[in-house]
Amino acid sequence: MASPAKAKARRAIPPVARRPSRAAALARPQLADPGRQAAIERAKLDWESTADALEALVCLLGQDGEITRTNRVVEDWSLGTVSGVLGKHAHTVVHPGCRNTRCSIAGFLKQSLGEIRRGTRGQFELQESIGARFLHMTIRPMRQRPGAESGPGDPRAVLVVTDLSALYRAQDALERLNSSLEERVRTRTQALADANRDLRNEIIRREQAEVALRGSRNELVALSEQLIGAQEGERKRIALELHDSVGQSLSAVKYTLERGMELLRQPRLGNPGAVFELAVRRIQETAESIRSISMNLRPKLLDDLGAASAVQWFCRDFAEIYPTLTIVTELSVNDGQVPGRLATVVYRSVQELLNNVAKHSSARHVVVKLSMDDNVLLLEVRDDGVGLEKATPESRRHGSGLRNLRERAQMTGGQFNIVQAPGRGTLAQLSWRLAEADRTVPQAARAAE
Repeated sequence: MASPAKAKARRAIPPVARRPSRAAALARPQLADPGRQAAIERAKLDWESTADALEALVCLLGQDGEITRTNRVVEDWSLGTVSGVLGKHAHTVVHPGCRNTRCSIAGFLKQSLGEIRRGTRGQFELQESIGARFLHMTIRPMRQRPGAESGPGDPRAVLVVTDLSALYRAQDALERLNSSLEERVRTRTQALADANRDLRNEIIRREQAEVALRGSRNELVALSEQLIGAQEGERKRIALELHDSVGQSLSAVKYTLERGMELLRQPRLGNPGAVFELAVRRIQETAESIRSISMNLRPKLLDDLGAASAVQWFCRDFAEIYPTLTIVTELSVNDGQVPGRLATVVYRSVQELLNNVAKHSSARHVVVKLSMDDNVLLLEVRDDGVGLEKATPESRRHGSGLRNLRERAQMTGGQFNIVQAPGRGTLAQLSWRLAEADRTVPQAARAAE
């Protein structure tokens, strides 16, 4: 009974190899040597055990590409059994079901085996994907013993097929990971760039805000100085008015009364009635002076009637003071339409603008317009003077009227604009958008303020 190893060796011998050639039949008596036969069997077992331990598919190919021997990997890859693939063409086994007449694998096998038959001793390689596998194929010629002749069924080449699918999947996963990392890096870099840009913009905005704050602080300081100067100037003016007008009138009244009392004690010196009449007239003149000073400080019409009436009175009085200046008033709103919180602002703005016209513009004609349009209270003063571009350096250096108008408008929620047209004078505009509360406050409540 044959040993299992010998039986396995006999099963592994390809059918072609079991067909003895004539030379083999003649040499049979020489193979009967038991020692040599045992060495051959051991060599076969060593090859099979070594080849079956490999992860690559190893096939011995005949001169036309038929498989004469293979390892167990052919079964692991579900390409057939070890004995079932013997005698089949390598292309049929490696690339089952292929119907492509221009198959690259078939062409590779044909070209490589042709080169080997012509004596080329090089190595031939091909990488190709078949289904889910990515295969690396290598064909090398079989080494021949010196002086040995190869039979028709002897192997001529070794085909080694390595499955690189896991490697390529790992490479693909690595590429995807690298791509993902690159995308994340790009995203993060873009986010950092955006953050840096926003930070730079924020720094610029803060620097601009600081510059604006310093400018506002400087303007506030200048405005405070001007306010203090205006207060002192107003006090000086009132003091002069009281001293020159009221004080002198009261002194004259005192002297007149003393003269009348002296005439009462000494009737022979004259009639005291005329002296007392003179004192009454001087007292009346003093009262008129006091009333004028009071009206300049704050007109009583502003509290009794409203802004429209006060503006109308002031324009009329101003025209009497400056007879060379023609003032036209266009008031399309009544006293009740101007909110109480804006009455003083409107009146003082008209005062300031007309004073600027009289002092600096050399105008002959002025239009004062107070109107309401879509809940916007609009005050306009237009003159036909020389404009701001011809203002004197002295007025530019010390003048604060326009700045005061702008500050007054902003403090009450309005806007101040001034437009100059060369050769056509200047247009000053103050506007306030009225809220619902401004339109519903009763006139009596505004007057009480």
